[in-house]
Amino acid sequence: MEPSSRARDDSWLDRATILAGARAILPLSIGVFPFGMAYGVVVTEGPMNDSLGIVASVIVLAGAAQLAMVDLLGQGAPWFVIVGTALVINARFVMYSGAMAPSFSEFPRRWRLFLAHFLTDQATVTSLLYDRGERRPRRRLAYLAGAAVSFALAWWAGTIVGVVIGAAIPPEFQVGFAAPLMFVALAVPSVRDRGSLVAAAVGFSVTLIARDAPLNSGLLIGAATGIAFGLLAKAGSPPPDPLELAESIEPAAGVVPDQAHQGSRHG
Repeated sequence: MEPSSRARDDSWLDRATILAGARAILPLSIGVFPFGMAYGVVVTEGPMNDSLGIVASVIVLAGAAQLAMVDLLGQGAPWFVIVGTALVINARFVMYSGAMAPSFSEFPRRWRLFLAHFLTDQATVTSLLYDRGERRPRRRLAYLAGAAVSFALAWWAGTIVGVVIGAAIPPEFQVGFAAPLMFVALAVPSVRDRGSLVAAAVGFSVTLIARDAPLNSGLLIGAATGIAFGLLAKAGSPPPDPLELAESIEPAAGVVPDQAHQGSRHG
């Protein structure tokens, strides 16, 4: 194989491509840090061991699901309600994986499993925007790795700082309202159409109504009902194009595809 051809084949190892992904998601990484701190503070106020709360942040890597799990643990909910709630909240990742699969289908399973763990809302959007203008699979892989891993590191760092700070807060100053405020902060940006608005409104209302449901299952019931009504509201409408969805929040992602890919298109 010619050296130039080999260099092109191994271009995904180029540190510049990895750093480009990290830079593209940097505004969102900065934004997720305080949310990670809020989760860390909530952990110190709940029944979960501080170290376990940090480990959960590494393993689960899903802010809304982690907050729900901590809240349900504090209420003494059974394990199957906690797990079921987390699965319902994270059901959107099935759609994300379907949108990302064509770009990474040719890679070995070990790579796909590794990157699947780091898949987040923000990393998905950032990667989809890049994939639109980049045809080299290994470049797409490097870009996603740089974006997804750096974003996860910001979340983990925020969690650790939050646990440390939360442990130092006197009981009379503990911020028990951090969890519901973070839920609102996570939910509001996702309301972009009629279906998501219906899902949010119904889910919130049902959760309030079912707050005294047996086994502390009110959150699970509310989440499942909200998703069901949201899907019904979208019935008859064509499914959204993942790239169009990405474009709709492109300014928030801090990515300008034409500029990001100007060099790669001619590489």
